[in-house]
Order: sequence, then C-alpha cells, then structure tokens
Amino acid sequence: MQSLPPELARAVRSVAATLRSAGQRAWLVGGAVRDLALGAQPVDADLASAARPEELERLFPETHAVGRAFGTVVVHCAGLDVQVTTFRAESGYDDARRPTHVSFSASLEEDAARRDFTCNALYLDPLNDELADPTGGLADLAARRLRCVGDPATRFAEDGLRLLRLARLAAQHGLELDARTWHGARGALDALRGVSPERVLAELVRIAEGAQPVRAVTLLFELGVLGVLPGLNSLCEVPRPLAERCAALTRLGSCAAASFFATLFQPVPGAQHDSFTKALLELRPPRALHQRVVRIWELEPSVDACLAEIALGAERRARWIRLVRAEEFADALAVWSAWHPCEHEREREDLGKRAIELAHDELWPTPLVTSAELARAGVPRGPRWSELLRAAEDAQLDGELHTLEEARAWLDVEARR
Repeated sequence: MQSLPPELARAVRSVAATLRSAGQRAWLVGGAVRDLALGAQPVDADLASAARPEELERLFPETHAVGRAFGTVVVHCAGLDVQVTTFRAESGYDDARRPTHVSFSASLEEDAARRDFTCNALYLDPLNDELADPTGGLADLAARRLRCVGDPATRFAEDGLRLLRLARLAAQHGLELDARTWHGARGALDALRGVSPERVLAELVRIAEGAQPVRAVTLLFELGVLGVLPGLNSLCEVPRPLAERCAALTRLGSCAAASFFATLFQPVPGAQHDSFTKALLELRPPRALHQRVVRIWELEPSVDACLAEIALGAERRARWIRLVRAEEFADALAVWSAWHPCEHEREREDLGKRAIELAHDELWPTPLVTSAELARAGVPRGPRWSELLRAAEDAQLDGELHTLEEARAWLDVEARR
C-alpha cells in the first residue's frame, strides 16, 4: 500500500475500515495490486468484498450505482471515488462483453475464478497488507509470465477484447504468454466479432499511448488478432500488407494515437485516401482523431517534397516554414520517416532541427500586407485578395519584405499584374 498515492490510500483504507466495522472485509483487487507487485504506482484502485450493493448503500452516505446488477457501487469517500464490487460468479456472456447471469458470492476464490489473467486476480487487504493469491498470479509475475485464469478459450470467449488487453499487458509489463494462453488466443479470434468498434479503438489508443506499443502490435499480428479487427481486416489484401504496416510501426516507436493510426492505416502511394479513410472509420474514431490522421496524410507529400528540395539545396524558406508550423508537422515527419527509413536521413534531422530552433515571430511574423493594405491599394475584393495575402506572406517569410514601405512597394507592383 505504501506505493499508492496518499490521497487514494486514505480513501481506500477509509472504505475498508467502514466495511470491517460492519463485519465485512474489503480487498484491493485487479490492476492496482498487479502494479504494486511490479513496483509501479497505481493510478486508481478498486475494491472487492462480500458486501452486497444494498449494504454498501446503507453503510456509505454518498454512493452511486454504476453497475448495480453486477454488484458494482461507487463510494465517494475522502474526496475520491472508490469502486466497490461484490464477489460474484458469472456465466453466459451472450453479448461477448457482459455476463448474462450473475450470482453474488461470499467467496474470494469464486470471484477470482471469473477474472481474465492471474496477475489481475491478486487481492490485498488495505488495512493489514495481507495478500490473497488464489490463482498463482504472484508466481506468474515473478516468472514474467502472463497466464489466463482457468481455461483460456473460455476467458476469451467471454469477452473478445481480452485478446487486445492481453497484448497491452504483455507489452507494458514485459510479460511472456504461457503456452496455453498463446494457443487459446490463437483459437479465439471469432470472439472479436462481438466486440464493438468503439471498445476496440479505446484499447488500441491505450496501446498506442502506453509503454512498448510496438511489442503490443507485433504480438497482435503474430496472434492473428490484427487482421480481424475492424478496418484492418479490409487492408489484408492490399499492397503494403499488415506485416509491412507492423514493421513501419516498429520504426515509429513511442507515439501519439494519431501518428499510430496514420501509420497503421497509411494509404498506398498513388492511391486515393478514400478507401483507407473508410477503413479507419470502421473503428468509429472521434472526429478530432479522424481529422488529425487525415491531416497527417495530407502533409506527407509536402514533407517528401521539402526533404527532396533540401537535399538539392533548392528549398524555399517560405515553403518549409509553412510546413514546420503546421500543427501536425511532427507527426507527419515521424510517419513519413517510419515508411522511408533509409531516405533523406540527414535532411530529416536538419528539418526537425529547424522546426525546433525557429523563433515564434519567425514562424508567425506580423503580416506587413493586410486586408487594409489591399483596400488602400485599390485591389477589388474577390479571390485575388487571398492570393495576394498568401504571396505577400511568402515574400515576407522568404526575407524579401522587411518593412511596411517595402511591402507597399511590392503590393503596388503585384496589384497591377
């Protein structure tokens, strides 16, 4: 418990003490105990107990049920929310996510038997630090092993998302799959058909933004999971098969979600983006993520052209400044580099360095030619205005215009063309 954030530890102990005074015992369970066992600091904490939901609601003045039918009640205590779930057994899983039948139990062992992996079936008493390990999870962690609780085929059939969670946990914690879990996962791909695209996307985002995303995706590919996920299943037959996409991800390294998905769904050179955008949309990403991925793709040709110009010593200052000041530039350069690892290495380093070293007023200088200046010069309103404003900014970025007088002289010439 010493590694729990102090505020969280106080809240957990307070809830456990209240339950203890009512004759019930509360256990810290799941990822928090796993993280403590691995020497990491948990970010949240869930409790499990034999106490029923109605008893929890009676004991604590501030509660709200988030899954009362499944025995889950959130207790507001010491300024934090602590989730408390009644020990239970489960069966059914008709929707490949939630159990059809739930029966509350007084048995910690029965509760452990329903959990996904042994490392997530560890129980710690927050009041005295007693550990309960009914499935051998501690020994598995010591051996750096990830193992399903009970029969792997059953666990994955209950919720196909566990196939993605398996890869994330293995990658983030440096665990190897035991043989039964590996073969169980390979034989359970059909379980993913019942998993919503939104849940798949959320787990992929956690992989992308977590530790060791490359290992997680490689594992998903080796298990055959990647090729049956929404959107990615339609990319199996196109040029740049999944193996190449995984290889590009290994070169991307740590990344944000947008560059991760831009690399994974990267359009084939010369092809329209539409089919690849459609594939990405099968995961139903939020609008902001979708737009950022598309913008990365749109910037990549500019990255390619700019690097080629730098290699020839023919780059125009305005061109590369417009490129590097784009919000998605760093992502676009990273994705392009992942797909072209042996090309323009020196130029990539040079361009990245320029982007970092350029001052804000060099990236975004105060415009010398404005709409007011166009009106003063008698330029009629219309498409010509935007053309002149852009040309004037290019001239300013290129270092051709430094003062208002120079800008007005330039405009007098350009306006007459």
